[in-house]
Amino acid sequence: MLDAQLETHDRETFFYVAPPARAVRRAHTLSTTCYEQMHPGVYKVAFACWMGLLGLFVLTFFSSANALFMIVIDAVYAAMFFGIPWVFHRITPKTETHPRDFFSFLSGRFDTIYGPIRASEALLQVILVPLALGIGGIAISLIIQSARAMY
Repeated sequence: MLDAQLETHDRETFFYVAPPARAVRRAHTLSTTCYEQMHPGVYKVAFACWMGLLGLFVLTFFSSANALFMIVIDAVYAAMFFGIPWVFHRITPKTETHPRDFFSFLSGRFDTIYGPIRASEALLQVILVPLALGIGGIAISLIIQSARAMY
């Protein structure tokens, strides 16, 4: 009977609708806490990835004035990209009374419009692009430095 209840539950709308409580099975050992907001540490990790990429650009292209000018423009865009949400975060009223630990957040779940996922997976989704760009930037930087050393 439980399988029939699970099979009859359809997603008829764009947004995820949780199945009835009696039909939910607990097949994982994650924390039962489901967060609605990302932990600020997730954004700090993403910011560190982007700043590492900009720092890598500065180290690689320090000898070219034209490239440094473009890096300064990138830094201005990064300041706007990260600064405006930070200002908005500072002016919103605080809703949480106790601070969360970053590692307890990662062991919990995070609620999305498609249903809850692991918070560590949410962290990976946020930092995947800047982390991949940083790894690619390291490879490109090593190639440029080795080409400069040949001449």
